[in-house]
Amino acid sequence: MHKVITLGILIIFMGCVVLFAGVITSMHKQGESCTTTVKTGGIILIGPIPIVFGTNRNVVIFSICGAILFLLTYLVWRSR
Repeated sequence: MHKVITLGILIIFMGCVVLFAGVITSMHKQGESCTTTVKTGGIILIGPIPIVFGTNRNVVIFSICGAILFLLTYLVWRSR
């Protein structure tokens, strides 16, 4: 149980680091003249059933891979 808590805290910390790096990178590029496009997507898990959505084909494929990874993780965790 201690390993799971440590892993959760590590994942939260890494998320904060990635978020901070994104903000710094965004501020650095703001001075340059560049155009950006936003591509969004996500997964809604209702029990073991995933609902995948996205604005771009590549984002949807990436989300489907994430959903499969979540389902496999769930199945492995449940089989223990």
